[in-house]
Amino acid sequence: MTEKLIFAQTVEGLIRGLGPLNEQARQQLRACGVDVDRPLRPAYPLEQFLAALDWAGTMVAPSEPSEAQAEAVGRRFMDAYQETMIGRAMVAGLRIIGPWRTLERLSNKFRTGNNFSETRLTRLGPTEAELWCNVVSRPGWYLGLLGRGLELAGAKDVQVRLIANDAEGGRFHVRWA
Repeated sequence: MTEKLIFAQTVEGLIRGLGPLNEQARQQLRACGVDVDRPLRPAYPLEQFLAALDWAGTMVAPSEPSEAQAEAVGRRFMDAYQETMIGRAMVAGLRIIGPWRTLERLSNKFRTGNNFSETRLTRLGPTEAELWCNVVSRPGWYLGLLGRGLELAGAKDVQVRLIANDAEGGRFHVRWA
């Protein structure tokens, strides 16, 4: 199987979501495999990204449990991703196409940031769906991405809840007003 890779623009969004980094933070990111003092590599192994994501969670929400940390980082990521070239175009598109088409095109959206994501969407009602994602290493990350992403697409009162997560993938219940 092909190595799971996270592309540079995703790593860039993660870093931007942290704000200015002091030397200690830079060293800790280097320990995760992300050297922010050099140009970012085109892609990073999933494991390195997850290490950086976990560390970022301790910076963003140090007193929260790990899944809440990952969710907070996911939300910050979506806001910061808008500052990257690819993210700027993607978020502008979200606003135009709205929540449903955003969810329907999620595999393509995720694939701008990695080489492995697949999704399936089941419509449950006018503003309610079940979403399956094939690789969900940090469910909180997806809660943050999906929640903030749908808000950026124009949805109000967004609720995203993990239903199940196993070797086959993660299932989420998504609802908005």
